[in-house]
Amino acid sequence: MALLFLTWGCLGPITELYPDNVEDRPVPVYVVQVGWHAGLVVESEHLGNAFPDHENMPEAAYLKIGWGDDKYYPDPDPSFGILLRAIFWPSRSVLHVVGMDVPVSQYFPNSDVVTLHLTEKGMEELTGFVSRYFRRDDEQGPIYHSYGRYGNSAFFKSEGRYYFPKTSNTWTARALRSAGVPITPIYGITARNVMRQAKRAADDDE
Repeated sequence: MALLFLTWGCLGPITELYPDNVEDRPVPVYVVQVGWHAGLVVESEHLGNAFPDHENMPEAAYLKIGWGDDKYYPDPDPSFGILLRAIFWPSRSVLHVVGMDVPVSQYFPNSDVVTLHLTEKGMEELTGFVSRYFRRDDEQGPIYHSYGRYGNSAFFKSEGRYYFPKTSNTWTARALRSAGVPITPIYGITARNVMRQAKRAADDDE
């Protein structure tokens, strides 16, 4: 079991998506920690038609995406009871999409940000992963949930149940892993650990 745990903590890159040479990976993706959550920021120009259209979908140069419990995540001041529900009771989930017209480090000046680089195919895989989490209506459009936590942002209903240890952070790690990044989702329960793994991947590019 100890050997298995160590193996989980050391997954290497998926080389056909994430080659060793960073020059072969021209597309940036940003991992940002905001409070207890680690989320992703992508440049909209690399999205193509990956995200579904909706009148409340933010439009901006950068989009931050996060996933979480449908009660705890949208609540600006969640109670302890809501926290316990999110941890212990499998519950519905939401996607939070934030539009930004300035770089992520400027939008979140007090947050930890790591820049990784993907291939175009890796970005397609990542945005496809995120897009599949939008819960759809009968016409395949995304289902709006509520206003977002920032000015140009919105919550949308999502696929998948939220419960510990299936957290917002393991979701972010899984999204990165879908793009070939050397990160181990099962080891990414906390935002701090996702950021630590992302930094390790970024350091390997230097």
